[in-house]
Amino acid sequence: MRSYTKSIALVLLFIASLSAPALSSNAIGQSTSDIEVLHTATNPYNNKTYHLLSEGSWSESAQVARALDGFLTTVDDAQENQWVFDTFANFDGQSRHLWIGLSDSNQEGEYRWHDGTPFHYRDWGQDQPSANDAENYIHIAGTNMGNIMPGTWNDLDDDPQYFPVYGVVEVGDAVDYALRFDGNDDNIIIDEDIPSLTGNISITAKINTPDSSGIQFVTMLGDYGWGLYINNGLVSYSSEYSISRNPVSNISIDENVWTEITVVIEEGVGGYFLIDGEEAGEITSSDANIPQGDFGSNDCYQSGEECDELYIGKMGAGCDCNYFMGMIDSVSISNQEHSLDWEFLEGEGSATNDESNQYQGEIIGASWVMPDGTIVAQAIQLFSDDPLFDISGQAGDQLLFFIEIEEYTRNLYIDAYMEYWNYDGWDNYNFDAYFAHDYIPNSWQHDDIREDNYDYMWMEYMWPEEGVLWMVIVPKTDIDSMTIYTYMEVADPPPSLDEMTELVNEIPVTGQTIDAGRGAPDEDRVLYYYVNVTENLSALTVKTYGGTGNVNLAIQSQTVPDPFDSFWGWEEPWFENFDDIGVIGDFVESGIKSDWSSGPGNEHQVSLYDVKPGIYYITAYTFGKTNDFTIVASMSFEPENIEPEDAIELMPGVAYGPLSGYNGLSQYFKINVPEGTERLEVDLDQGFGEASLYLKLASSPTQSDYDYKSNSPGAGDKIGFNVPTPGMWYILLSTEMVFGDVKITASFEDRYVWDYDGTPIQLFNGEEITGIEAPMGESLSFFVELEKPGEYLMIQTYGGSGDLTIMGTGNVMFLSFEDFFDFFDDDMFFTEEGRQRPSGDFDSEETTVYSYGFGTEQTLYVDLPANGRFDITVEAIDEFSDVTIVASWVYSDFIDPIVDPVEPLEPVVELNCREVAKNEMSSKDIDKNGVLSQEELKSVIINNKNVDFSTTDTNVDGEIEFAELLQISCQCDNELENVFSQLSPNNQDLSIEILSSQVYENEYNFFDIDTNSDLRISRSEIDILILLCETTFDAFDGDGDGVPDVDDAFPNDPDESKDTDGDGVGDNADLAPSVANDLIYSAGAILAIGLLAMLVLVSRGSRNNGSNDAWDSAKQYNLAEQMLNLQEPTESIEKPLQIVQDSFDYETELTQSNVAQTNVANNDNLFEQLLNQPESPPNQLLGMIDANGMEVVEYPIGSGIKWHRNNAQQPWERI
Repeated sequence: MRSYTKSIALVLLFIASLSAPALSSNAIGQSTSDIEVLHTATNPYNNKTYHLLSEGSWSESAQVARALDGFLTTVDDAQENQWVFDTFANFDGQSRHLWIGLSDSNQEGEYRWHDGTPFHYRDWGQDQPSANDAENYIHIAGTNMGNIMPGTWNDLDDDPQYFPVYGVVEVGDAVDYALRFDGNDDNIIIDEDIPSLTGNISITAKINTPDSSGIQFVTMLGDYGWGLYINNGLVSYSSEYSISRNPVSNISIDENVWTEITVVIEEGVGGYFLIDGEEAGEITSSDANIPQGDFGSNDCYQSGEECDELYIGKMGAGCDCNYFMGMIDSVSISNQEHSLDWEFLEGEGSATNDESNQYQGEIIGASWVMPDGTIVAQAIQLFSDDPLFDISGQAGDQLLFFIEIEEYTRNLYIDAYMEYWNYDGWDNYNFDAYFAHDYIPNSWQHDDIREDNYDYMWMEYMWPEEGVLWMVIVPKTDIDSMTIYTYMEVADPPPSLDEMTELVNEIPVTGQTIDAGRGAPDEDRVLYYYVNVTENLSALTVKTYGGTGNVNLAIQSQTVPDPFDSFWGWEEPWFENFDDIGVIGDFVESGIKSDWSSGPGNEHQVSLYDVKPGIYYITAYTFGKTNDFTIVASMSFEPENIEPEDAIELMPGVAYGPLSGYNGLSQYFKINVPEGTERLEVDLDQGFGEASLYLKLASSPTQSDYDYKSNSPGAGDKIGFNVPTPGMWYILLSTEMVFGDVKITASFEDRYVWDYDGTPIQLFNGEEITGIEAPMGESLSFFVELEKPGEYLMIQTYGGSGDLTIMGTGNVMFLSFEDFFDFFDDDMFFTEEGRQRPSGDFDSEETTVYSYGFGTEQTLYVDLPANGRFDITVEAIDEFSDVTIVASWVYSDFIDPIVDPVEPLEPVVELNCREVAKNEMSSKDIDKNGVLSQEELKSVIINNKNVDFSTTDTNVDGEIEFAELLQISCQCDNELENVFSQLSPNNQDLSIEILSSQVYENEYNFFDIDTNSDLRISRSEIDILILLCETTFDAFDGDGDGVPDVDDAFPNDPDESKDTDGDGVGDNADLAPSVANDLIYSAGAILAIGLLAMLVLVSRGSRNNGSNDAWDSAKQYNLAEQMLNLQEPTESIEKPLQIVQDSFDYETELTQSNVAQTNVANNDNLFEQLLNQPESPPNQLLGMIDANGMEVVEYPIGSGIKWHRNNAQQPWERI
């Protein structure tokens, strides 16, 4: 485990050596060590002087080095290391081990150079440095030391006794530090009562800026006080409030070089500027003011602050602006009485003191650097699969790390994260990370960056270059307990060229066979080839064809493609979309070019584009067998039309190609448009990849200077517009990626007219809609339909003329952290495979997104669009025409679609107690005799309990009728259990509202058992009610009128129980309980008929033409009798209706216990029915209710014809 407390390099000075006496040219006077200078030489690479000392300890040699106005040597790079070894290790024919100025004596593992230079370069011998804490001093091995080779480094004791070591001194000053300011908010505040400088003042600063434009203050006092700054490259002095009236130099400074700037003021007299000691302009007496920083600006007035601080790197307190960008090495401010000097010697920390240590400045954001801009930090080496724990730092520190990348490294992963024992502190830490290859990065110069990393950072490189990858972590908050984990996957080196077959341009290699049987090792399933490219190529293509079986093909730089252990190969599903593109490595920012082709048969092709000189490796492989196939390589050299003057003229309507291209390759064409052309179209067709078109009249376009442009996704771009200006139109075809097999066509077409009726138009992925137009203020509606969530959705418009904007409305995905930490608590989260990364669930929310761009070139970009519809509105800011719109998106393979939530169903009672009894009766009556025997009852289950026979058989007849089983099923305890278990299968609380809304056979008061008055009934509360409830239901008195069904003429009517006259109408509703209603109705009908006949006779006598209308009275009377069925029946004996329940018919649907009372029939309606000669009894006629719940009547009375129905609202049906 390594401990890292603060990454910083400090000057290691040996103050005691300063008192050493002066030395002669070859000997140290009376030095206790008697160390001599054996040899002196000048390094031609840096023009510095070096001394070789005689043998001695590291500490003694370091003292002598200080006396020689130098330090034990600092080795900055391999060149210097080799020069020191060659010059001194074998001086005078004697082999020597050489002390250099590196040591970790102050803190184990934290190496520091003697002169304070940050420890970056190293050249350790094998297995060095050692783990021995006592070996803290570094030397260059002069001879072999076991496995430590000459010229490499080894650590030793301070004074090794087993062989002599000789010090090497590098003459020169200690390291110089500077501070770098970012131009945004970095500055230094000296909040001390600095002395008042009046009468005269001199301000000097040593600066280095990469950009001298704008206003950049080096220093300023308080609120618009005196100060020194850069004004668009000129040196300027702050003599008053108005910057525009401040004096400036007459010479500008150079950028990216160290420059000393000075202003000297004699108050009221005049002054001058100096640049690197040379006069650079005078200052008049009127400008020779020394303002004291008490202007009283609004900011200071409103805040009430004194605003008397001294600022370095920004304008004063009156304005949060005009920050300095670049490095400042020193600032000196003085007059005849006082002197303030900041040399920035600390090299670390967030404070800096002046030379007198009286005035301390707080460093806000500025970074410690060397004069060359290299950050000042202790470099810590990272090793593959070896975590570095317990890293800490303060906000603004620069923590420096590096890892040595081996040759053929396939993947490099870097993972930095905070360690937590719990997650209370999650999301409290933030840091930036900068990366660079073979140089130390910083915030202003780097190859890659990962900003705003809250607690976690992941970086990945595929096929990184061999060398050193440097990483600088800059905490934005104080951090502790950070862990960095790195892992490298290293591929096998390629076989030697002698072991592979060379492919020469356009020369086929025939008869290739891979005959690997089942279970053959991987090496027997491949053939290796290579192509030696000696000049730049536009494309390199390798094909296989012919023969039988199945061969697959891959091409790659770096090393041979390995299909059996490859990140890319056949098993990557997303790769199929890019098959045969050939620069997959470029797409993912890897340092490798690669292309794969797999599938059935032997017809395959792989291609690389923008091919540089070198060796390219090809693998032909199979998972089965392949016989007698041919392989050939083809080289495509760069096209001839890569310069505007070489543009190829296109013929109208004739396709030119196929074409291929890559990033950085430009191809030019032209088309001559005659007078009268209605429309010009330039179209790319077929092919693959990504391409862009640019058009311009009369001269060649560029990517920033053109008349028309198309940059739609893919290689199918098109430009079209009406009424082109006659003349020569030039075309630029380019790409930032790659394209191939593309053909270009320029054609003259009929004028295009845009037709839009207001209906939203659906956009499909990658399909352009051209020629859209709209007047100012109008809008066009489009939409896309996403089948599942996408990685992104992009809507683009381009071409034509005018001005527009795009608005999109739809749902986007976002990561929900509601269950985030529950995920980490899962035991499955940490596995033997290693530390896993955080995850979470996705949700969606509606958003509105607006486009960015200029004119008609607009882009609307949506991150993580949800599945569903996204509405697009194109609004005309100004009239636009001939515009193209295209939508493109990529679906995500890792986010599940959002599904509309399904409202949970309210719980319902599927089976009431009656239905439970019915189901049990029907299913357990094995012999189907309508009753249950004692044996059959054993299988009856009610509420998961068996039924007791003796309790159920209430009439003690040895059988269980349906009513007896119903009585048990609908007992209050069984009914409550049945209802509650269906409404709450998990025994959760139920609201009184839900419980009270059910239909019960018994009466319950749920409020009485709501012990906690929460209007909800728990399982325990319902159990109390089950114990205390009282059964009011009586299965033997169906209508609950107190008369048992066996004695009740109307067992389902609580208002009736007797029918004295047997006419089917209960006594309570009967007009004459002792006389059958049918007789009363018949008598009334006869009387009505008589009256009707009389009316007919009177009517006939009063008519003159009565003979024409008269009926035969006898026939009329007989007809009336037939209609009313009043003829004497052949058998006049009236048979009373009797309903006896012998057994239960369980296949007849049961009716509910309460049947509505039916009123007496209306006589007028009855008379009308009688006249209409009904085929069935009148609906008003009431019958008797039988044991099956059916209403039954005999009609006509005494006829023996019976009718039945379910209820009084239904018509009668004959039995």
